[in-house]
Amino acid sequence: MAKETFLLFIKDNGDDTYAATTLPARNFLGVDADSDTTTLQVSFLKEDGDADAAIVTLGFTGTVKEACKALAGALAGQNRGLITVVDERASKFLHPFDALDSID
Repeated sequence: MAKETFLLFIKDNGDDTYAATTLPARNFLGVDADSDTTTLQVSFLKEDGDADAAIVTLGFTGTVKEACKALAGALAGQNRGLITVVDERASKFLHPFDALDSID
């Protein structure tokens, strides 16, 4: 069985609860930059076959190009396995990401 790359996203809701999702890199659909250019909407095909995409909205510092390059590196998964993109509970962030605005 070939190893796969998975991306981990954990949002701290601030009330001792959190939202989390792990998405396979192979299900990546695309990226949209919001108008304020400090957030990216990253879309993935849902595993359950639902026609709606799983959308993760990430906050970042720097340029859209830098954020997209970092995401591309994570998706390429040179090490294969689980890559933490944003973990707000543990304050772990793949640079230049600094927030997880939503998981839809």
